[in-house]
Amino acid sequence: MTAHVAERGEGRGRVVLRLTGGYPVSERAIEAAIKVAKAFHSEIESLFVADRQIADAAGYGFAREIGPVAALSGKIAIATIERELELSARAALRRVCELAQQADVPVHDRFVRDTPLGALAHACQMAGPWNIVVFAEPFTIDVLARLERVFERVTGMTGILMVGPRARRAGGPVVAVIEDIERLPGMVRTAHRLAAAERQDVILAITARTRSGQNWIEDEVRHASVDLSHLKIVGLGRPGAGTAVAAEMLRQLHPGLVIAEHGGIVVPRSGEHGALAAALECPLLVVR
Repeated sequence: MTAHVAERGEGRGRVVLRLTGGYPVSERAIEAAIKVAKAFHSEIESLFVADRQIADAAGYGFAREIGPVAALSGKIAIATIERELELSARAALRRVCELAQQADVPVHDRFVRDTPLGALAHACQMAGPWNIVVFAEPFTIDVLARLERVFERVTGMTGILMVGPRARRAGGPVVAVIEDIERLPGMVRTAHRLAAAERQDVILAITARTRSGQNWIEDEVRHASVDLSHLKIVGLGRPGAGTAVAAEMLRQLHPGLVIAEHGGIVVPRSGEHGALAAALECPLLVVR
C-alpha cells in the first residue's frame, strides 16, 4: 500500500498525532507530523489519550501508590491522576498548536479516555482510510515489536510515523527502502512528495535476503518504466546480513526521513529491533 494522507477538506483522512500522558512528548515527532501534513496539504488531529486502563487499575482496593519512602505510600487518588493527565494534555496540545501555526497547518484536538490502541482504531475509522498515524513519544524496542498488532487493529491508516530516542536530524534526503519491486511506484511517489516539501533529494536503498535477490531488484529498479535517472540508487548493506547492518547503513546515508515496509528486513515483525532504535536519528515511516 502507498503511504498517503487525504488532503484537508476531503474527510477521508489526516495526520493523527497520538499523545499519551504516560510518556514524554518528542518535539521531533511533532515536527515530523507537521512536515507530513504540509507535504500532503493535509491537517493534524492531535489525539490525546488518557489510558482508561490506568484509572481502572487504580480503582482496585489493593492498588497503592508507592513513593520514594514508605511513609509516602498510600491509596491512589484517581481524581489526582485525571487532573495530572488533563494538565499534561493541555501543555502538549498547546505546543503542537504553536508549531503547527508556524507552518500554517490546521490542527484539531481531541481528548479521549480509551486504550491507546482503541483510541487510534476509532479515530481512523471515523475518517479514513487515508490516515498516517504519528506516535508522539520516542519509539522503543517494545513499540517496534508491537507494530504487528497496531497494523492489524487500526485498519484505516496507510502508515505509522515514529522517531527514535536518538532523533535529532532536521534535514537530509528521504530514503525509501525497496525490498519488493511491486512497491517501487508507491514508494517513489511518497518519497518524492515528502522530499519536495523540504527541497531534499530522494535515495532508493535496495536490500534483499540474498545477493541474487538484491541484484535482481536493483536491475529491475534501474530498468523500471518510471524515470528514476535523477535518483541515487544504493545497495543497503550485505544481502542477508540482517536488520542491524541495514540500520547502520541507513544511518550512514544521513537521511532526513526513512520509508520502509512493515515485515521486511529493516522493520521485521520480530527480531532485531534494538539496532534500528539505536541507529536512526531521523523519523521512520513504516508502511503496510
